[in-house]
Formats: sequence, C-alpha cells, structure tokens
Amino acid sequence: MESSSVYGSQGSIYSLIDQYMKIESRPRDLLIVKKRDLNDRKSIFSELDSKLSELKTKLDYLLDPITDRFAAKLAKSSNAERITAETQSGAVNGTHTVTVEQLARNDTRVSNQYTDTDSSFGAFTADETFTIEVAHPTDADPNNRVQISVTVTADKFTGNDNEVLQAIADAINQSMSQAVNDETIESDEVVHASLIHEETGKSRLILTSDQTGYTYRMDFGASTLLDFLNINANTQSAGTSGGYIHYVGTGNADSELNTRFVMDGLTLYRDSNIVDDAIDGVNFTFLDAFSQEETVTIETDEESVRADVNSFIEAYNNVISFLRENAQINPDTRERGELMNDYAYSSMIYQMRSLLSEEVTTTTSPDYNLLYDIGIEADQKGKLSITDSEKFSDALKANPDYVADIFTSDEGVAVKLRDYINDYIETGGIIDSSKRQIDSEVQNIQERIKYMNELLDKKEKQYFDEFTKLQETMYVLENQQSFFNNFILSMSSTSYF
Repeated sequence: MESSSVYGSQGSIYSLIDQYMKIESRPRDLLIVKKRDLNDRKSIFSELDSKLSELKTKLDYLLDPITDRFAAKLAKSSNAERITAETQSGAVNGTHTVTVEQLARNDTRVSNQYTDTDSSFGAFTADETFTIEVAHPTDADPNNRVQISVTVTADKFTGNDNEVLQAIADAINQSMSQAVNDETIESDEVVHASLIHEETGKSRLILTSDQTGYTYRMDFGASTLLDFLNINANTQSAGTSGGYIHYVGTGNADSELNTRFVMDGLTLYRDSNIVDDAIDGVNFTFLDAFSQEETVTIETDEESVRADVNSFIEAYNNVISFLRENAQINPDTRERGELMNDYAYSSMIYQMRSLLSEEVTTTTSPDYNLLYDIGIEADQKGKLSITDSEKFSDALKANPDYVADIFTSDEGVAVKLRDYINDYIETGGIIDSSKRQIDSEVQNIQERIKYMNELLDKKEKQYFDEFTKLQETMYVLENQQSFFNNFILSMSSTSYF
C-alpha cells in the first residue's frame, strides 16, 4: 500500500508555491495596473498638449504682427506674357493701366573689329593703365560711382590681335574680381569683358555691365589704349567700328538702358524690368514692350484668407474632438472619459466655445463683431465651419479689416483663445502640473512595487523552505508506513506449530 501527496515531488511544490504566490502578489499587481493607468493618463495629457500646441501655432500665424494674413492680396494681369505682378504687404485694391515703351538693357560697348592674325598693337611698348567707372550705390549716396583701375602689361601687346584682345579682357576681369574681393564694389556691379567673333578670324572686345539701367552704365577715364580700341567712343557702333550698342544717354529720361513705361498715365523710368517701387506693395515684371494698354488688378486674395481660417478651424476642431472623447461622457457607450473628473479639462469645451461665441468689442465696424457675422458657426458638437461662404466673401470684399478685427483685435477671438491655451501648454502650466503630479504618483508606486517585490521574493523563499521541510517529513513518514506495512505482512505470513 502506497501513500501519495502534493508534497511528493519537487514539481508539486513549485506548483503549490506558484498558487500561493499568485494570492500574495495581488496587492502588487493592483499597483502595477494603477501605474499603467497613470502612464496612459499621462499620454492623454501629452496628446492634448500636442493638439493645443498645434492650435496655438495656427493662432500665432493669424496673429503675426508683421504679415497681415487677412489683407492678403492677389495681382491679376490682363496679359501674363507681357507683364506679371506679385503683391506684398501694403498693397491696396485697385486696377492699374500699363504700357511699356522699352525694356531695360545692359550697357554694352564693343571695340573695333580686328583680324585675329594681325599685329595691330605693336606700337604699345609700355604698360597701359586705364579706368572703368561703375556704379556702387550706397544708402547715403544712391548715385555713388567708383573707378576700377586696369593695367595691361607691355608684354601682352607682342602677340597677335586675338591674343592681345584676350589679354585685355583678362586684365579687366581680374581687376573687377579684385575690386569685389576688396569690397570696393559688389559682385553684381562688375563689368564683364570677353571676345565676340562675328565671323571666322575676326574678333572684337565686348564689355557688358552686370546689371541693366542707366545707373549701371560704364564711364571710362582717358586712355590711349581705349581710344585705339574705340570702345569708349561716344557713338553707336556701326560696321567694324567700336562704340555703344544702346544709347547711354545723359539721364534716366533719354537713356536706352532704362525701362520706360507709362503707369496710370504717368511716364516712369527704372533701371530694371522688375519694378518694386512704382505702386506700394506691388512688384511688376515687364516681359515685353507694348503700346496697347494692359491692366494689373489688385484684389483681396479670398482663397488664401479662407485657407488660413480653415487651417485654424481644423486645428480647433481636432481639440474639440479630442476633448469630447477624453473629457466627457461618450453618448453611445456612456463611458466616462479619462479626464471627465478633472474640472480643468472637463470644462475646456465649454470655455473655448464661450470665448468664440462672445461679441468682440474691439472691432472697427458694428456690423462685424461675431464669428457668425462672417459666416462661421459651430455645430451641436462644438465644431466650427464656414457655413455661409457668401457672408465670409462679402465681409472680405467690404474690408479685410472687418474680418481681421474679429480675430486679431485686442479682444479678438484668436487673441483670447491663444491666451486661454497658453495657460495649459506653457512651461509650468496646467498640463505640466498634471503630468508632474502623475510622475510623482508613478514614482511613489514604483518604490512601493520595488519594496513589495523584495517581500514577495522573501515570501517565496520562505514557502519553498517550509514546503521542502514538509516534503522531507512526509518522505520519512511514508518510509515508516511502508516499513510497518511490510512488517505486518511478514508477520501474517509466518506459521507457528
């Protein structure tokens, strides 16, 4: 006869200890669950912080003090192949008529034509130095000009005409580069020198100003070499003789280097075909000369303003949706959001809706002091949208400031909403405080879990020692029982005579 027990094997002991330890571990396990829940709650705060920060970014964009987002303008040209325009801050709605009599040109001078293989410069036996005067406008003197000295050494004149012309071009380019390095002039104020070949074996020296316009014309100092080249001739180049390509003139009005255009009946002259100072806030680019009037119309860029407002609305609605899920009761499941019991968060939807529904008292028009007045309304869930596009459009057309005031004036909805959000997301704000409190609780729980793990380890060892001793006792008892059983069997089988 054999005796069996849960203490009869090492595996049975481990199984029994495991069952006991599951019971002993329940308080620790509850703390682990609480720690996990707290970390989940912290994640909700982090996500709310992210969504509020995104909303604040949109508000800051609308409130940018440098760029008036609600005054965005759009320039429309009647002929984009002749003239284009872009608007900047300060542009005013209106239509402007334009004709362009001539486009701006680079000052271009050419030398006489030379045969490449000739030796026309043999008479020059010493170094030749001359000056080229170029524009270097400054804030103090927009008409400031400087002279760049150029030296061609005597040995350069011993070659053929092509080689000499190339040497002169190299000397000019090197002097211009040196002047830029010395900060005497800017890199876009230089004169470029090169050779041009009208036909095989024939060459000219050609000088070109980097920028267009009368301001950037070239002037030359007295020079035997330049006179010989005829590049400084005060006449237009013709045939094989040198001179200017475009009439330099004596000023802005008669120079062929300037763009000359008529805008709104007035004749204007500029150095460039890109004009940014004729109409405040508008940059014109002239692509061709034309005598038939074209128009450029400046109007409010409604689509741009609408896109900016919708971008704000989308960020706002994301916050509202998140709060409805996490700080209110789910109307379908009746489950309470994680933040429902915290008034600082459960009241946010009401507070934000209230800020956006209040009348703005700092507007310039009594007809426009509510979001409703520009066609923006909230639905039953608190989400905003432009529900009346016509209202929004009419307000912008009446005056972009009317729309801007509702958002950006001292008591505007964007100003009040940004200030409200700042209390939550700023360093040390409401969300930071909530997260720090969770961190403190988690740290405390973690220390308790650590302490309880140490106790559980000791408890498990205690159980193991006790059950091991009990197993040993049971083993001895089983052996004794086996001995007595065998003894009794032995005695019962013995016969006495």
